[in-house]
Amino acid sequence: EMEAVSKALAVLSGDDAHDLFTRTFNPALLQRASTEHSERREEASRVLSHVASKLHSPRLSALAYQVKLDAFTRVKKAIDDMIAQLLKEKADEIKHKDFCVDEFNTNQL
Repeated sequence: EMEAVSKALAVLSGDDAHDLFTRTFNPALLQRASTEHSERREEASRVLSHVASKLHSPRLSALAYQVKLDAFTRVKKAIDDMIAQLLKEKADEIKHKDFCVDEFNTNQL
């Protein structure tokens, strides 16, 4: 994941991307204020960003940006999807550990 994020950042911060952005950017289309933007969303984004940097988690970092930019319904779905994925990984790891313990015990007999 880290390699993919690094490659994406390299592409987006490259000279070609910068040139394309400066040619196509129209300040007249820029939104001046947001009615949906709230202090809670800002605080949630800051907390997630802090935890993401502390844990070096690209998933949480992406989620922090989603919190900042998207509506909370999408963020809640993303959190639920992450929790489901983590629970699945946990179950798989437990299953693998149990298999290893069983194999270790049969080899010792």
